[in-house]
Parts: sequence; structure tokens; C-alpha cells
Amino acid sequence: MLQVRSRHVAIRLLLAAACGSAAIFAPAVARAGTAETTDPSLRCEIVEAALEDMVPGALAKTSQGTDASISHASGTAQTPCSKDVAVARLLAVASSQASITDGDRYQNAAIEAGSTFNGMGPCTAYVWWCFNAAGLSPCFMDGAATTYPHEVRDWYAARDAFEPKGSYTPQPGDIWLTDNPTGRPFPEASATHAGIVDHVSDDGQTIYCWEHVNGYVHLVAERADHETLIGYARPDFGY
Repeated sequence: MLQVRSRHVAIRLLLAAACGSAAIFAPAVARAGTAETTDPSLRCEIVEAALEDMVPGALAKTSQGTDASISHASGTAQTPCSKDVAVARLLAVASSQASITDGDRYQNAAIEAGSTFNGMGPCTAYVWWCFNAAGLSPCFMDGAATTYPHEVRDWYAARDAFEPKGSYTPQPGDIWLTDNPTGRPFPEASATHAGIVDHVSDDGQTIYCWEHVNGYVHLVAERADHETLIGYARPDFGY
């Protein structure tokens, strides 16, 4: 775990240095030249440029002459890359949204891609959006769009890619899933909240997740024995 975490931290430190800010880690503004920006689309462009400088070709699409920039609306599939680069790309995009309060931007994008509005909140739409914006759509439910955490849990469970609470040490890029019966859209729903695992504390007792919760995106320190935690979905980054 420490070795895996250190690789991702090293990548993100280089990203932060290239961006000229700490926006990769905290809800601070990113910098473009000398001008500060809180615009999330520009933040992503800054992160992408930094990652491309560090790992040439990391953001390249298929070799059929397509544009090498990421389409945040379409989430066009990327050429397969190493898992470390894919996860670093995902976490860089997730962290670039820190402090964003507009949950509708994630839900609207997911709806445009074929999902429906989730009146319980934008948590899962944010998770989907991050995979999509990072060019990793195939890693999230084979490219399907959803705003509902129970659909994420059920999809991965049906493919033996869901790990119940207490049986597994989560990895960066896994999807954190909880279930609060009072928040279910219908009684049989299997999950009510989702986030993206950033890293795990050295003692394994705290899971740090990027989540849209309590009205904005932030890195949340969750207990590994959280009472509503049900487990983790394991995206396949080897697409």
C-alpha cells in the first residue's frame, strides 16, 4: 500500500509543481501564468497539460488522428495506458474540482450522456464525470452513465468487482460506496452515496475520498469502519 500510494503522490506532486499551485491537493485556486482561476474546466486543462508534460502521450487518444485533448462532454475513450498513469489522471481531475458547489454541472452532463436526474444529490454524477473528464470512460461501468450509487454497486457486484467492507484494503481510484436506508430512492436500493478513493492512511483506519457531499466537492477523511460503508467497486484500469 505504501509503495502504491507513494507512486501516486509523486505523480501528483509533480503535477502540482507543473501547475504552480497546491490545487491538486486542496481547494486552493490553480494558476494559469500569473492569473488565478477557479474555473473548473480551466483547472482540468492545467492538470492535463502538466500530466502530458510529465508523461508524454499519457492523454493521447486512439491513433486514428483524433484530437489529443480530452473532451469533457463526450469522455472519448483514450488509448490504454498504465494503471498508475490512469489512476493519477483520475485523481488529478477529481481534485481539480475541489470546492466546486455546482452539483448540477455533473448531473446535467450525466443526463446528457443518457442517465436521469437523481433528486438525492450529485455524488455519483460527480464520480462518473471524473472518469469521463479524465478520458477513462471505459473504466466506469464500461462507459455507461449513471447518477445513482446503487447502479454502480450492482453493476460491479454482478461482475465480481465489488469488495465488501472489511474484506479488502481499498486502492486509489476505487469507488467508495455507502448505504443509508433513509436516503434510498426506493426501499430495495443497495447504495446511497459514492466517492473516489484517493488514498488510505498508513494504519489503514482512514480512507480519504473525493466526494461531492454537504454541498461541495472536497477530500473527506472517512473511517474504514464507517457504519454506512458497504464496500468498494474496483474499476478495471486495464481496459
